Amino acid sequence: MSDKIKELAFQIESDIINIRRQIHKNPELALHEFETAKLVSKKLNELGFEVTENVGITGVVGLLRGKGPGRTVAIRADMDALPIQEQTDLEFRSVNDNVMHACGHDAHTAILLGAATILSKIKDSIKGNVKFIFQPSEESGIGGATEMIEEGVLENPKVDSVLGLHVSSLIPWGKIGYREGAINSSAAGFEIEIIGKGGHGSAPHEAIDAIIIASEVVQALQTISSSKIDPRETFVLTVGTINGGCAANVIADRVSLTGTIRYFNPEIISKVGDIFGNIIKYITAAYGATYNFKFRPGIGSVINDSKTVNIVANAAIEIVGVQNVLIVPQSLGSEDFAAFALRVPSAFINLGVGFDNKENYPGHHPKFDIDEKALPIGAAVLANSAIKFLNN
Repeated sequence: MSDKIKELAFQIESDIINIRRQIHKNPELALHEFETAKLVSKKLNELGFEVTENVGITGVVGLLRGKGPGRTVAIRADMDALPIQEQTDLEFRSVNDNVMHACGHDAHTAILLGAATILSKIKDSIKGNVKFIFQPSEESGIGGATEMIEEGVLENPKVDSVLGLHVSSLIPWGKIGYREGAINSSAAGFEIEIIGKGGHGSAPHEAIDAIIIASEVVQALQTISSSKIDPRETFVLTVGTINGGCAANVIADRVSLTGTIRYFNPEIISKVGDIFGNIIKYITAAYGATYNFKFRPGIGSVINDSKTVNIVANAAIEIVGVQNVLIVPQSLGSEDFAAFALRVPSAFINLGVGFDNKENYPGHHPKFDIDEKALPIGAAVLANSAIKFLNN
């Protein structure tokens, strides 16, 4: 069966690439994936699947019922783009200002449609069901996976396992990366607003400078990892934005900060919110300022179920050979696929899309691109994994 799946994947290689390019050229931000969802729905309907639209606002679900009874496996792809101005010279580069598929979600969607096409051609050999989950809002922090779960994507029929992949430009094209246990970290988020007192730059004693206070807060937050967290634990804190001030000779009355924390151990984050609060409280109090503070713990790390991920690894070996299936280190990139993995045994893998002969840029870079030769491989691995799971 794996040979047949591989053959079918390469028969539709150009279709998968064209879909990826169409989506890449027309990227849409979280919860605005309207045209992408229409494209997905159209393809799934053409394949004869049961299609449900507007799940989690813009999500789409396709259901393939096999010839015989059995379990249900779901395969998930995310659809949203990032607020980044593309800097590639691709013929199909983004036509939308400050919106780009810089994390490969265009590839994920095209790959899953490819897997759906493959499985539709061999549905008479499938015992059970395959759900194809096209998820919105992975990048926004809003939680597209959680929204779809709350709207019943894991029910009717009840899903026994969820599979997913993420492209990696830092892995050579065509190679598959996996690991048991935690593969991606959790990500907490925070928002801080420092409220001081505006004034003229010539009279700082009459004002409360929110920029100075914010600077101290940023520096103090960096001491959490060095003095409050066990150094054997993974803990990375980033202040990603700082906004305040309106003119060179005006003392700012407000500054806003946002950032992220990456971690694996959920016990760590349970106490970090209080540490944050105390740092901000006492620094602002020392200057006579006030503050607003929001802290959002992460969904959790992506935890690969050992049995499920080994089914996927073995399925990948049948497609690309044992020499091209690698155990990868843990990543501090977060993924709301974790919401699925928290509820049912799941497997999340990496698909190498790195070029052999030109510079590779990481995800979220304005020059991010992929070697499209990997796309049919990804589709074949997902399709073969679904078959292996249902027949195991």
